[in-house]
Amino acid sequence: MNKKERDKQRKQIVDQAKAIGLNDNYLFATTLHRYDRLLLHLDELEKKVDEIGVTTVKEYVRGRENVVINPAINAFNNTTSHANKTAETLWKMIKEHKGTAAAEDPLLEIMKG
Repeated sequence: MNKKERDKQRKQIVDQAKAIGLNDNYLFATTLHRYDRLLLHLDELEKKVDEIGVTTVKEYVRGRENVVINPAINAFNNTTSHANKTAETLWKMIKEHKGTAAAEDPLLEIMKG
């Protein structure tokens, strides 16, 4: 996904949060900030994997070389897992806050009877 599309989707998340009064919530704001940082890290790691490749050469003390898997791949996979969990947390925060906001809406309570 390119930066323009990601920014567009981020704006949608922020708009949803604003609509339900969640955008000023400290936990939401810090979680969104962490998610943004994770995505930046993923961009850098992806570039590094593309630059170096899947394998790289590790040189030992005595000058021996050994072909190894690029360590950036493992870092990319771990960061992806953390980003996915953070996105899930953001989604849960929005979903749960929507439910709380709806439950506290006096007009909705009157309509329910």
